[in-house]
Amino acid sequence: MKKDTYHKRSKDELKEFVKKLEFQALETAEERIPLYLQVGLKDADLVLDVGCGSGFVTRDIARLTKGKVVAVDGSIDLLKVASYVLAEYENVELICAGDAHNLPFKDNTFDITTCNLLLMWVKDPQRVVNEMKRVTRVGGKVLASLEPDYGGKIHWPENPKIDSIFAGEAIKKRGGDPHIGRKLRAIFVKAGLETTVGIGNTRIWSCEEDKRYYLHARDFYIKVLREAGLSEKEIDKWEYEYLRSLDEGIQLNFFPQFYAIGIKKGIKQ
Repeated sequence: MKKDTYHKRSKDELKEFVKKLEFQALETAEERIPLYLQVGLKDADLVLDVGCGSGFVTRDIARLTKGKVVAVDGSIDLLKVASYVLAEYENVELICAGDAHNLPFKDNTFDITTCNLLLMWVKDPQRVVNEMKRVTRVGGKVLASLEPDYGGKIHWPENPKIDSIFAGEAIKKRGGDPHIGRKLRAIFVKAGLETTVGIGNTRIWSCEEDKRYYLHARDFYIKVLREAGLSEKEIDKWEYEYLRSLDEGIQLNFFPQFYAIGIKKGIKQ
């Protein structure tokens, strides 16, 4: 099957990918929504969501603002999903814009420009943030709501062989930057933004929450391990030990998700 240029999955894989995105949006809402409120989303007149994908995160934005939300993505397949997810929201306009490095909008257009889990996948995150700043009005805000750093991933009990795969190897193989989180301050400052950075996920999940997330995303984890060359026996052994540690209540996981807020300074026209 032919794969979409942007989400890099065949149509056969897309359905499971969308399910994962929906669950991910639900699980991260408690981290993202306070950031939307912090940047003044409720009172914004015009908001840009860059890399909106399936629209599940855009839906949260649309619910929280009285203004118009312009949502852009390069994947026609994902925008079709987004059109269904966002069908009831009259304040959202979906646009197929294939390159976040060259946004198709005039300077100083939006009150808030935001992205979520985008910068780790783009070719040049500095250029993308520069573009996000350009299209944001003076006094407006640029928000990267969640960008992970797999190098800061911590869990116990450890499994050195498996841990290295989930600590960034799989992301690199797919063309992503597993350490983008720690680079956010530098990227935003170099874009000329007055910058605040932080970690959105300060709460450590319970073992019950971790188990629920794992079981929901199990196919993804198994697929990653197979692609890394592990045998079925090795995967079964790891899964047994991991689930046992969750059932015993001793597993601890921490995976930092960084955010950055930038204010565009200058003289208003």
